[in-house]
Amino acid sequence: MSADTGSMRSCKINNNAIIIRWNDTEPSVVNEQAQLMDDRRITLEQLRALVSIVEVGGFQAASRQMHRTQSAVTQSLKKLEEILRCRLLERRQGHVLGLTTEGERFFPAAREILARVSDALASIQKPELSGRIALGVPDDFRIADLHEAISRCLDLNRKLRIDVTSALSSELFNLIRRGDLDMAVLKETASDEQAGTEYDGRSLVSRMLRSEPLHWVCNRRVAFGDLNEIPLVAFPDGCAYRGAALAALARHAKSSFFSYISASYENIRSAVSAGLGIGRHLARLPETISS
Repeated sequence: MSADTGSMRSCKINNNAIIIRWNDTEPSVVNEQAQLMDDRRITLEQLRALVSIVEVGGFQAASRQMHRTQSAVTQSLKKLEEILRCRLLERRQGHVLGLTTEGERFFPAAREILARVSDALASIQKPELSGRIALGVPDDFRIADLHEAISRCLDLNRKLRIDVTSALSSELFNLIRRGDLDMAVLKETASDEQAGTEYDGRSLVSRMLRSEPLHWVCNRRVAFGDLNEIPLVAFPDGCAYRGAALAALARHAKSSFFSYISASYENIRSAVSAGLGIGRHLARLPETISS
């Protein structure tokens, strides 16, 4: 910015905005980031639309989850993007491809705001929990969000103790069956349904938290037919993803071998990204394999 400094009377910072005075006029350079931080046009409904679209993977599913019309959900997201002056989602022909760079920065904060609102309501509406819960969580997929949920639960319930065990889903199921765990988050495919089974007179009750399709993933685009054998990057025996991969290859009479085995999600992700083999996972880690 250039100006005739001889006619400038003063320059000062006032309430996060830079004010520059010339003679009898008072033009100002407004700090747009400060404006956005104090923008009260952003509503919880707009944040819910964004979070729901990302979590369920599309506008139609989000509208069902929010009990609103698809048009209303679309308008909520559009208004949020207008206020923020940027696109938050990559869209092509009505399909959600993922978050933009700006969306990646904004989404965690939006989800945290909604979680905190729910926590505030729960602190008033529900009695405080106390006692001990033995919880099992799978270590063969990314569980950062689950860790945050456990932490929030403990913050809200100071008299509650949660003992967490992390293991493969098959191991967690055995711990549940023996009574060593009170509850667990498990992974399973449709053919692995284990709900409703009784062990030692105890009925195991389950509820589906989320359902997602699996993808073949690798670090570059390749064709199945070009490979004589499929080098598999997989979790140890007992993982639902591993079983689904082997079953899919068997249906197509495709040979395979295990090029990398690890119980760590991050190790699996790194191995696929480095090109050590092909994996079967919920999300497209580096790039989806072509059929």
